[in-house]
Amino acid sequence: MPEARALLALWNGVDPAHATEYERWHAEEHVPERLTVPGMQWARRYAALWPQRGPRYLTLYGLRDARVLEEDAYLRLLREPTPWSARMRPFLCDISRWVCTLASPHAGPLGGWLQVHTASAAEPASQHTDLVAERLPDAAPLPWLQGGQTLVVKGRWLVARGLVQPPASPVPDTLAYAALPVGAP
Repeated sequence: MPEARALLALWNGVDPAHATEYERWHAEEHVPERLTVPGMQWARRYAALWPQRGPRYLTLYGLRDARVLEEDAYLRLLREPTPWSARMRPFLCDISRWVCTLASPHAGPLGGWLQVHTASAAEPASQHTDLVAERLPDAAPLPWLQGGQTLVVKGRWLVARGLVQPPASPVPDTLAYAALPVGAP
C-alpha cells in the first residue's frame, strides 16, 4: 500500500434513525467512491468505542498530498453527489474535517482498533509507528454543510496509533475506535 504524505480526517455522527443505512452507504459506496480519486491512497473507517466522549465515527484518508482535495476528481464528487450520497448528507451531524500534512509518510494505522489524541501545542511525542499529522489552518470546509451539522474537534496535531486489542477503559484526552469494513460485505 502506498505511503501518504497528507491526511484527511473526518469525524461525524449520524441521525440514529438512519444509522443502519449510513453504515451500508459509507462502507459500500462513499468510501470506495473516494478511493477512485487519483492521489487518495488508502482509507480506514472507525466507530467510537465510547461514543459519549466524541463523534461516533472517524474516517482517515491517506493522500498523496493535500492538493488532492483541490483537484477536479475530488471536487466533482462534492459537487455531483450520487443520489444515495445526496439523500444521506442531511442526516450527518457532528462533522469535523481536518486536512493535514503528515510528519512522515505513512501507509495507514494497522490493527482492529485505533487510539487518537489531538493536541494544540508543539508536535506531540509519538512512537515510530504512529500516524502524526499537523492540521492545515486554511483548508476549505465542505461546501454542502448546513448550520448545525458541524462540531469542533480542537487541536493542531493528530496522533493515531493502531492497536491489536481494544483499550480496556477510556484514556483521558484520547478517543478509541474500532475498525469498520470498507467495501461490500
